[in-house]
Parts: sequence; structure tokens; C-alpha cells
Amino acid sequence: MSDLGILVQGTLIVLLCLLLSFPPPATASPLHEPASNVSCVTYERDALLSIKESLWEPSVNLSSWQGEECCTWKGVRCSYKTGHVVKLNLRGSAQDCLRYSTYRGAISHSLVTLQQLRYLDLSCNSFNWSEIPEFIGSFPSLRYLNLSYSLFYGRVCPQIGNLSKLAYLDLKLPSYNILYSSDLRWLSHLSSLKHLDLSYINLTTALDWVHEINRIPNLSKLYLKYTGLRSTVSVLGQSNLTALEVLDISQNYFNTTIAPHWFWNSTSLTSLNLFRCHFYGRIPEYIGNMASLEEVYFGGNNLMSNMIPSNFKNLCNLKILELSGSNTSGDISELMERLPNCTLNKMQVLDLGDNMLGGAMPSSPGPLTNLTCLALPQNKLTGPIPKWIWSLTELLILDLERNELHGVVTEDHLRSLTNLKILSLGHTLLQIKVSPNWVPPFKLQVVTLEGLQLGPAFPSWLRSQTSLGILLIANTTITTIPDWFWVAFSRAKVVDLSKNQITGALPATLEFMAAETMALSNNRFTGAVPKFPRNIKGMYLSVNSLSGSLPSDFGAPLLQYLSIYNNSISGSIPSSLCSLTQLALLDLSGNKLTGEVPSCEEDSNPPMHNLNVVNLHTNNLSGEFPRVFQSCPNLVFVDLSYNIFSGDLPVWMGVKLPYLAMLRLRYNMFSGQIPIEIGKIRELQFLDLAHNNFSGSVPNSLVNLSAMARTSGHSDVLYYAFSNRQGAHLYNSVYLSISFGETLSVLTKGQQLVFIYISDMVVLDLSCNSLTGVIPRDIGGLIGLRSLNLSLNSLSGAIPEKFGELKQLESLDLSNNELSGEIPSSMTALTSLSHMNLSYNNLSGKIPTGNQLQTFDASDYIGNIGLCGYPLTNNCTGNSSSRPTHVDHGDGSEDISLYVGLAVGYVLGLWVVFCVMLFKKRWRTAYFRFIEGLQDRIYVAVVLRWTNLKRKLGKT
Repeated sequence: MSDLGILVQGTLIVLLCLLLSFPPPATASPLHEPASNVSCVTYERDALLSIKESLWEPSVNLSSWQGEECCTWKGVRCSYKTGHVVKLNLRGSAQDCLRYSTYRGAISHSLVTLQQLRYLDLSCNSFNWSEIPEFIGSFPSLRYLNLSYSLFYGRVCPQIGNLSKLAYLDLKLPSYNILYSSDLRWLSHLSSLKHLDLSYINLTTALDWVHEINRIPNLSKLYLKYTGLRSTVSVLGQSNLTALEVLDISQNYFNTTIAPHWFWNSTSLTSLNLFRCHFYGRIPEYIGNMASLEEVYFGGNNLMSNMIPSNFKNLCNLKILELSGSNTSGDISELMERLPNCTLNKMQVLDLGDNMLGGAMPSSPGPLTNLTCLALPQNKLTGPIPKWIWSLTELLILDLERNELHGVVTEDHLRSLTNLKILSLGHTLLQIKVSPNWVPPFKLQVVTLEGLQLGPAFPSWLRSQTSLGILLIANTTITTIPDWFWVAFSRAKVVDLSKNQITGALPATLEFMAAETMALSNNRFTGAVPKFPRNIKGMYLSVNSLSGSLPSDFGAPLLQYLSIYNNSISGSIPSSLCSLTQLALLDLSGNKLTGEVPSCEEDSNPPMHNLNVVNLHTNNLSGEFPRVFQSCPNLVFVDLSYNIFSGDLPVWMGVKLPYLAMLRLRYNMFSGQIPIEIGKIRELQFLDLAHNNFSGSVPNSLVNLSAMARTSGHSDVLYYAFSNRQGAHLYNSVYLSISFGETLSVLTKGQQLVFIYISDMVVLDLSCNSLTGVIPRDIGGLIGLRSLNLSLNSLSGAIPEKFGELKQLESLDLSNNELSGEIPSSMTALTSLSHMNLSYNNLSGKIPTGNQLQTFDASDYIGNIGLCGYPLTNNCTGNSSSRPTHVDHGDGSEDISLYVGLAVGYVLGLWVVFCVMLFKKRWRTAYFRFIEGLQDRIYVAVVLRWTNLKRKLGKT
């Protein structure tokens, strides 16, 4: 759970740092407008009522839309002179921007009737994935248009360009690629536009976007974050962007030098965001001439370590320097010396997090005396925290986590930080030593002290921090939690106490806490599972000693992630689980649960459309394959292994579960034939039906599993299921990977292995069943397979020749079947194979020679009477192709046999000659005379050559 600190410092800390200095954005006026003194126009009232009818749930927020005086309705404002509707504000709340829960339906064409509209805000609503209607460009007086976060889909209609008086346009999205615009030529007609936000809209094909933007002379704020932009220009012939103050083109992939570029000439800029734009090279020297620049963000670019030029010191108006994630290296002291140091130091935010900066921090503050945010996390800083940091009385955020800092932090250090709101010192070598009765002068909102030695008692100085929203103290050696803890931090949104040794029971008052994410896993909590906090979204109680049954009513309608694996929970799964309509992940594995999984078939139970992951392995659950999964169309991962489920697998699986990527049912009592409909699940890349009672043949339809035919083996649906989805809580994604990284194991390569990155596992395991028939001939088409296990069945026929196409196969087990024929020679191409077992079949012929097949032990071939060749002891004989006389073992053993034969022959021949000369005197005399003559000739030849050699050396 300690990785949660990375998310906090990487997102929340940075966001809060920026918010401290950002001017407030232009927002819509409140929905409740003052009443007009004139009556509304009748046909416009009828149009408003028509708009109300077009929405699915208008009664929730439009209850005031009754009566004759529409000008008094909520969100409606009329002209005091004419009575025409000039303002329509149907903006949802901030939460609705992510949940899309306010209005649902489509925009009625009756909206065109309101021709005098100057202000239209439909943001933070859900318009059911409809397109932005073309008639949105039919309001000649419109000055303000906000359609952000409203679930529109498809093309941005260019008719918006007809709104010539428009000054404010916001179309930003919660995620990328929902809307797109092939070009931005329609923008050139909006000459009055001052504020433009197209963030997260797909602009990949908008190649000439810079020149189109340059045609808007009054533009002051431009946001093009994460729009897929690839091209840019270095110089504009004539720049019309003289009023541009804010430019955000972050998280695009330009992959070009950072200088020269058109934006460096925009001298009116006060905020420039180039975060993760993949620029490289040195920042231009003339950046020092941009006297009005107040904020600059270079994070995520591969800039040179000496990226800050000397005349950077001229930027005396600079307020925010955000260089996080920019591969900046070097000594922290040298970098700080190059910061602007002017008479009036305006620097408020310094963020150098997630870089490679090392060394000790400077002993003096330099230009940083007015800092409100100091964020240096995830570097290689050493030494103690310098004294000047503790004297920054205006400091709101101090984030130094994940460094090699050491030393002791005392109450004397912290006493001056009276305005501190965020304290992040986790994953360092620091020690916090304060007196037990010390009461800090600050009121913290965020505390991250993960990995520090705070225990065994809970730090009492935190008791006064009742305003905490985030408390992260995982892995801090705490063993006991005081009773006041649950009251003092009852308003905290995120509480992480994981990886400690905390004992005792969870309080019954847990349900009254305001937490949205609570991580209590990897401790020693005992007792029953209490009712959950009502607003909880992520509840993590895994690896404890909890017992008893699950609560009959979880009391958490917003719950998205529930992980209680590896406890001693007994009893049945309560039917109240069916009411958790937001649930995305359910992990109850490693417990003692019994009974059937609730079917949730009652009319009062809405479908669980959000459920992605279900892990129930290692319990005592029974019954048929859970019918509740029929109402879970987005299921990606299902693990029911090590239970006592029985019956046939349903045929509806191929239709109702289109995104299922991993199905694990091993060690149950399922029977019948494997449905051919499983072959219709295109995303299925992990199918484990081992140790059941399946009969019949292996369905030929399995060769149609396209996810097993991908060469990469990477599953997009698995990636998104185990990643932080848009709209999910900020901290939940950390626990998704941990929840299954500690529980998923696969029998492959002859051993039980645990996999953390399961999205790359491509497995087909049908072992230990009663399957008959032949192996599908085209199984070689599943070229992404890493592990194939068909052992302990009654399969017959030959091993398909196309097995040689499974180039990524690492583990193969076909043992204990009735396979016959020869081992295909194509299997010599399986160079990735590290485990293979073909034992106890009816295979015959020579084991093919090649790269892999001779490296396995003889036990991997044993039980095949007709097999011959290395590594078996029975050599192949005869002239037939199946049993040749000469066998190439592939390991040099043939050469050894040859040399042994030659040596034996030589010795025998020598003894024959010796015996003949021993008994034949005439042969013996002739032999010795021959040897003496040969010796004389060799002696004379050597003397002559030596004499000639000395003569030549004498001449030289």
C-alpha cells in the first residue's frame, strides 16, 4: 500500500500547489438567478418545457419549472426590457462532472426558439453519448457556451464557428477521444473569443492548429491539454496573439526541440504549461525577456540538466516553477543558485519532484523566502533538512518524500510552520521526535509519513489534526490504535494504516466515518467486519484475522472496490451485495465462505454494469456458475477456483460476457462439455478449467480466441480494469494491482508461480478432466500462448504439425493422454520452451533433433514405448526414417562414441602387430632396421637445415 504516496505527491500535491497561485477560473453563475420584473414570452416558456420533457429525469433539479412565469425558474434569466430568455444555466455540480448523474437525455431542438440567448451552460450533464447538435450554432447573440463534461460523442460540429459574438467556449472532456475535430478552421470565425478550452478532444489530424489559433486576436486563455497534437511551428510570420496570457498544451507529443518556438514570442504570457510535451534541448536564452511570465511548467520533457540559462534570473515576475518529471539532474544547490533572485522575490511554488537531483540542499534560501509550496519528492537528496526551510512561515506545502534525507525533526523545527497544510516526509530516513503532549500550531489537511518509524504507539501529536482529509501512515511499525482515532479522523477522506501490526477489533462506529478510501490491510485486526462508512468507495481489509460473517447490509451505496481476501470470513455472501451497483472490484478470496453466490434476479436489483473483477477463489462456495454474471456485461476477470461449484458452464457466457479476459475455474466440480460459445469471447486470453469433470472433445472454436493470437499478449481490457479509470477515486488504482498481485498464481513451467502483471499472461489449461477426441488441428493459430496444458485427459490422435507456430510458448504439458504418432519436427522451432512434458502417451518414432527437444529430461518422454533417441536410452535402429541408425543427440555424445571406438581399434591393432613381431624373428629384425634407417635420415636432414640457417643469419 506504500505506493499510494506516489499517487498523492504526483497528482494531489502538484494540483494543490498550482491551485494556490492560479486565478479563479471563469465559472457559470449560480443556477438560482434573481427574478425578472417582466413576464416571460409564451413560446419561450413552451420551449423550456419541451427541453424539460426531453430529459429523462427532469424532476430532480427542475422542480421549479412550473407555472406561467418562466423567468423565475431555476437556471433561467430573462431580459429586464424584453422578457426574452437570455441566460440558461443547467450546469451540474462538481461531482456530476465525473458521475454524469444530473440530466440524462438529449438536447431538444426547441432550444433554437431561445434566439436571444447570450449565456448557455449545459456542462456536467449526461446527454447519452449523442452528438453535439448542429443547431447549437444558431444563436447570433450567444457570448458564453459551456458544454464540458456532458458526454457528447463524435465530431465537434463546425457550426459553432457561426457564433461570431462568442467570447467563452469550453468543450473539455473527462477523458480522451470521445469528441474529435479533424481541423480547427471553424475557430477563425470566432474573432471575439477570449477563453477556449478543448482539452482531451482528439485533434490528431489538426495539423495547422497554430495558424488557426493565430487568427483569434482577442484570445487570452487557451487550453489544449492532451489533445493528441503532434505538429507545431517554430515561428509565426505575424503573431496576432498579443493578448494571450495562459497557454496549456501539456501532455501532447511534439518530439522536437523546445527552441525556437512560436510561444516564446508571446510576451503577454503569465502561465505556460509544457508538461510532458516531449520537447528536448535547451530553453532559449531570450526567455529572460518575457518579463510578464509568472508561471512556467516544463515537466515531462527531456531537457538538459543545465536547462536553466543564466538570464533566467531576469524573470522577476515568476511565481510558479514546475519542473517535475523532466529528467532534470545535477546538484540541487547549483540549480537553486540559478533561480531568479530579484529585489522583490515573487517565487511562491517550487516543484522539482520526480527528477534525478542529488546532493544536499543549500544552506540559505536565496530567492525562496516567500515560498508557499516546496515540493522536491522522488529525487536523490541527501543530508538533513536545512534550517531555512523551517523558517518559511508562509509555507503551506512541504513535500520531501522519497529521498535519502536523514536527521531528526523536532517540535522546535515544526513550531514556525503555522500555516502548514500538507506535510509529506514519507519514505525517507528522517525521524520525528516530539513530546507526547505537544500540540502543533498548524491544522494539516494532508499527512504522508509512510515508511517512517512512528510506532509502536500511534503518534499522539496527530490527535489535534481533526481537519485531516488524507492520512497516509502505512508501514510505520504501529501496533495499537487508540479509541480516539476513529473520532478524531472521522472526517478524513483517505485513511491508510496498511502494513502495520495493528491488533484489536474494528469499531462499530466505522459506518459514521466520512472516508471514501480506507486501507487497513496487512495488519492483525480481529473480530467481525462492521458496517462500512456510507460514502466509502474503496474498502481494503485484506490479510488480517477477521472472522464471522459479512454484514447483512454493507451500507455503502457508492462502494467501488471491496477487498477482504485472506481472512477467516465464514457464512454466505449476503444478498445485499446486489445493491452495490457501483461495484467494480470484488475480492473475497482466501476465506471460508459457503453457499451459493446470490443470483440478484429480483426486479428491485439493478444490473451491476460496473463490475470488472470478481475473485472468489479458495472458499467453500457451491452451486452452479453464478447467474448474476449475466447482468455484468463488463466483467473482465472471474476467478472461482478452489471451490465446489458444479453443473454445466452456461452457453450465454459467449454473449453476455464479451470483454471477459480471464476465466479461472480450476479445482471445482464443473461437468458436461466445454461450450463452443466460449470461442466467441474475443478478449479471453486466460482460460483455466483444470481439475474439473469436463467431458467431450476440446472445442474447435477455441482456435478463434483472438486474444490468444496476439503476438504481444497484452490485453487492453485487463489494463483498463486494473488501472485508475476515469471518474474513479484518485487512490483506488494502487490497490487494484495489489489485490490480485498477491493472490493470482498459475501452474506453469512445472511449478506454481505468482504473477503480479497478469495482463501479459496468455494461458490455456484444460488439464485433469475427462476430455476425449483430438487436439484441434489449428491450435497453432494461438500464437500468443505462453502456457498450454492438456495433460491428464483421454485425448487421442497425433500432435498437430502446427504446434511449431506457437513461438512464444514457454510451458507445454500433454502428458497422460492417448496421443499417438511421431513428435512433429516443427516443434524444434519452439525456442522459448523451458518446460515440456509428453510422458505417458503412445508416441513413437525418433525424437526430433533441434534446439530445445534434447534439453529436456528423459522423464518428460517416459511412458511412450515407441519413442527412441536422446535423451531416452533406447537408440533408434534400422533404415526407416522413423528409427535411423545414426542418431544426432545434439550434445556431442555421438563424437564421444566415435572417439572411444577409434581408441579401442587402435589398441587392438597395436597388440596384433606386437604379437606378430614377438613370435616372428625375421619380421622383428626388419622392423628395427627400418627404424634405425629412418632415425639416420632424420638426423642428417636436421643437421643440413641448421647449417644453412646459420649461413643465412651470418650474411644478414
